[in-house]
Amino acid sequence: MDRKKVMKIAVIGVLLLSFCFLITAPIHADVGNSFSGGGGGHSSGGGGGYSHSYGGSGGLSGIFFLSSSPIGIVVLVLLVLYAVYNMRKGKGSANTYTYANPGIKSNEGIFEEEIIARIQEEDPAFSAENFRNYASEVWLTLQEAWEAKDWHKVRPFESNTLFNVHNRQLQEYIDHHKTNYMNMQNVRGITIASYSSDEEHEIVHVKLDASLLDYVVDDDSGKVLEGSKTDYVYRSYNLEFIRKKGIKTKEQEGTAVTNCPNCGAPTTVTSSGQCEYCKSIITNGDFGWVLNRYSPW
Repeated sequence: MDRKKVMKIAVIGVLLLSFCFLITAPIHADVGNSFSGGGGGHSSGGGGGYSHSYGGSGGLSGIFFLSSSPIGIVVLVLLVLYAVYNMRKGKGSANTYTYANPGIKSNEGIFEEEIIARIQEEDPAFSAENFRNYASEVWLTLQEAWEAKDWHKVRPFESNTLFNVHNRQLQEYIDHHKTNYMNMQNVRGITIASYSSDEEHEIVHVKLDASLLDYVVDDDSGKVLEGSKTDYVYRSYNLEFIRKKGIKTKEQEGTAVTNCPNCGAPTTVTSSGQCEYCKSIITNGDFGWVLNRYSPW
C-alpha cells in the first residue's frame, strides 16, 4: 500500500479513537461549554478539516471544550495536521517546483587565490573574473546546444576530441527520438580549482556548481522518460580548459566567445575546428582556452 495512504488511514484512526474518548470523558462546567441544541449543522471542507457548529456561539464553545481537555488538545493538533496535509496534497497538482537534496560538492582543499597567483606568474594579464565568466558562458552554451540538438553551436569552445564525443552522444538522442531538456539553469558558483602544465599545454580545472531542471522526453509521445519537470537537481561539474603553453592573455582583452581569437572575426567554425575566415585551427588551444573535459566533480 502507498505510504501516503497508510499515513492517512493512521491519522483517521487516531482521530476516531480520540473522539471515542471524548464522548466518555466527563464534561466540566468550568470549561464554559454551552450546547444549546437548535439547528445543528455539520460541514466537512475540501481541505479535510472537520468542524461542528450548533447555532450562535456553540461552535466556539466546542473549541473551548476541546482545548480544555488533554485528549481534546491532541485532537485539535491532529485536526490541524490533517488539514495541512490535505492542503499540501491539493497544491501538488499545480505546476510547482521542488528542490532535491543538494548534490553540490564542498570546496574544501581548494585554494583558489594561490592558484590564480600561480597562473598570473606565467600570465600577468590573466583575469580570474573574465575566466569565470567565460567558463559560465561556455557551460550555458553547452546546455542550450544539447537541448536544441545543435552541437555546432559549441564548436569554437571544445577541443576536437571532446566535440567528437559529445556530437556522437547527441546523435544517439536524435536517432532514438529523444530530447534532453535542461531548463532554469542557475550557475551558483565557479571556482578556479587547479592549475598545471605539461610539455604542450597549460591546464586549468574549474569547479562549476549549478542547479537546473533536467529531464528526457520522448519526441513522439511527449512522455517524460527520465528526470522531472519540477524537481531541481544540484550538481558540481569539472570543466577542464587547455591552452597551448606560452600563450598569454593580451592586455585589456577578455576571453571572447563570439570572435576568432586569431583574426577577431565573428566565430564561424567548421566541423574540423577551423575559422572560416583566417583558416586557423582554433579548437586546439593554440590561441586561447578551449574546453577539453566535461565531467562530474
